[in-house]
Amino acid sequence: MKTFNRLFTLGLLGAGLFITGCGKEEIKEKKLVIAFGIDEDLESKVVAKDKFLKDLENAVGMKVEWFEPSSDMALTESLKAKKNRTDVAYTGAMPYFMAATKSQIEPLVSFAKDGKLENWGKFSYFLTRPDTNINEFSEKDLINPKSPYTFAYTKQSSGSTYLWPVNDLITSGIIKDSNDFTIKFKPYETGSTTNTVRALLDKDADIGVISSNSYVKNRKFFTEDNHKIIYKSSVIPDNLWLVQESMPQDLKEKLQNFFLNYNDKFFMENFYGKKNGEQHIKVTKENFKIIGQVMKNLNLTEIKED
Repeated sequence: MKTFNRLFTLGLLGAGLFITGCGKEEIKEKKLVIAFGIDEDLESKVVAKDKFLKDLENAVGMKVEWFEPSSDMALTESLKAKKNRTDVAYTGAMPYFMAATKSQIEPLVSFAKDGKLENWGKFSYFLTRPDTNINEFSEKDLINPKSPYTFAYTKQSSGSTYLWPVNDLITSGIIKDSNDFTIKFKPYETGSTTNTVRALLDKDADIGVISSNSYVKNRKFFTEDNHKIIYKSSVIPDNLWLVQESMPQDLKEKLQNFFLNYNDKFFMENFYGKKNGEQHIKVTKENFKIIGQVMKNLNLTEIKED
């Protein structure tokens, strides 16, 4: 059991599940290799995965195995690899966008409430405590020239906790650019959503930003009198399943049909953490173009890992 747990904790990114290794040779062998990159919701994802893997195996008519990429960079490298290449991946929108600049990949499906594209996406929530003087998303409340507020986020490569919040601060005229962010705030990179929540509630941070998905998952930490949401960001593209563009069309169709018809309530609630009637939906490259605009506003050409 300890070995099993160690294997699962190797996954670094939180973006979840990857299907790999189905290059032309592997297709002949009828095998798909699935890599689990587990986030802090390890237990619920482990519970959800077993039946899903069996159902996927039956749907595509191939043996299914899995392994874990260790980081965003490892995933990108596996998408470019000539041998044992990643062919299908479940990842965040930002890692997908960055990987797409270096690999020939395309979106397959995502998920949304009631299976409607207009309900797709997540948001950044700006949180603070009632004991602060921060009450609204404005320069007057957020910027303290004498003693800049500590701003907690998970990491700079995070779309929902750093890139989108900083973008909205820029487009709202509260800061000029990402450099201005480091001047007008005290940036605090926490490494995880749980650490961000703790930093805020333990008064180690004045402002904490987490995704709307994470807010729901961490609701147990919040009470009406220990926090307040002062801002909800513009829409952020949600996690997705992607495939190699070179994958045989019939296999792409099998995978897409599998997901579009696989809306098992137990899986949706425990793997994605969704409890509002989400269903899988088709997504295309067009749905992720906004990421390029955000990167332009932040003057980014790439996102580097520490």
